[in-house]
Amino acid sequence: MLALGWFRTRFVARRNLRIPAVMVALALGAMLAGGGIRAAAQPGPPTRASQARGTRALMQVARVGVEDSPDPKSEIGGLRSKFVEVNGVQARYYEAGTGEPLVMIHGGFTAGSSTANVFSRNIPGLAKRFHVFAVDRLASGMSGDPLKDDDYTYQGDVDFIYGFIQALKLGPVHLVGHSAGGAIAFYLAIEHPEIAKTLTILAMGPENPSPAPDNKTRLDLSKCPDQSQYEGLQCRVAMLAWLPNTFDDEYWSADKYMATLPKSKEARAKLNAGAGRSFDFNAFKQKMLDQVRDQGTLQMPVLLVAGKNDVLDWGVDEETAKLRGEMGLFEVIAAKNTKVQMIVITNGGHFMYREHPDEFNAYLTTFIDTWEKYPTAPEQGSFPKPPTSSGAPSPRQPRPQMQPGVIPGREQIGQPGGMAGGVAAKAGENGE
Repeated sequence: MLALGWFRTRFVARRNLRIPAVMVALALGAMLAGGGIRAAAQPGPPTRASQARGTRALMQVARVGVEDSPDPKSEIGGLRSKFVEVNGVQARYYEAGTGEPLVMIHGGFTAGSSTANVFSRNIPGLAKRFHVFAVDRLASGMSGDPLKDDDYTYQGDVDFIYGFIQALKLGPVHLVGHSAGGAIAFYLAIEHPEIAKTLTILAMGPENPSPAPDNKTRLDLSKCPDQSQYEGLQCRVAMLAWLPNTFDDEYWSADKYMATLPKSKEARAKLNAGAGRSFDFNAFKQKMLDQVRDQGTLQMPVLLVAGKNDVLDWGVDEETAKLRGEMGLFEVIAAKNTKVQMIVITNGGHFMYREHPDEFNAYLTTFIDTWEKYPTAPEQGSFPKPPTSSGAPSPRQPRPQMQPGVIPGREQIGQPGGMAGGVAAKAGENGE
């Protein structure tokens, strides 16, 4: 039974799925029928072929258990989880409403303190107008870990979200991304512009130009625990909030539950060990920015939403936030796209959409509805330039010197031939 122990331990540890014994037995029966497990009398580990057959069978059984019984400890705000397989990895998502599909992508570090739960205050309101899908990113929340270490990158996240849209056959969607999720939505719209009806980017994110010299902002992590651990990541998220009610106990309870699952710990361990470091993000980011600014790749309507008190876009020496990073991204996109708008929400921080959900929902809905009603973009304007053709008008003639109050071409009171002179002459003739 050595092979059985290997299969069960390896698979369950990797996926962190609770598989009932009867379901395991059914899976084992299927594998034995297919020759997927060696006889107990045969020593040594299973072959690669038998591993693959066994893993596929267990994945089929585990997938049914997860989809039928999502863990309520991970859910908040009355939302209910769904799962779909994306490139061999289970993706957890929330779905609500009808209408045009709108996909929301959360921010945060991979396997950190951020999931689709962050949109819990927005989903019910947006569902009145859109078919909303809020998905846990790769290795975050209840979604599975990457199958390859090379996918612990922004490109891996982009491919995962693109695969999610394809798996659910959503077609063109309205993309909404927050912080790091905004970067993913941004890069996804560049690589696959055909799937983005509109693009909305929330808050300062890694795709933005640097907000301050040496990237020194008001975010001070010196009092937070090690950022390689959940407690440090949670502290960072809490410091990005502006209002005292940005997050509540229900949010933190579900967040900690998901972030301390074995699969989440495994993902953070891999990241700390160097998974994905071969990916040159700075070169990737600059290539994308250059492509948008110089080639005008993004031509869909784009909305940037900033919180005026976002400490990630607030220079350490600035009295008030200048939002230099978000304005920098606005300039890049608007260089070749006239369908770009920016909204700044006062008294809001990095999570302004969660702090002011009704206001944000109204802004987003109005933005999308406006561009659907008036889809034609205005022509690109420019500063007026002095004419250079031979048909240029002649220089203006200097105005004649006049007394104050004199209007050219009209009789003036008190001037020769003016109204006052004429009246006096007539009065003299009449002996007055």
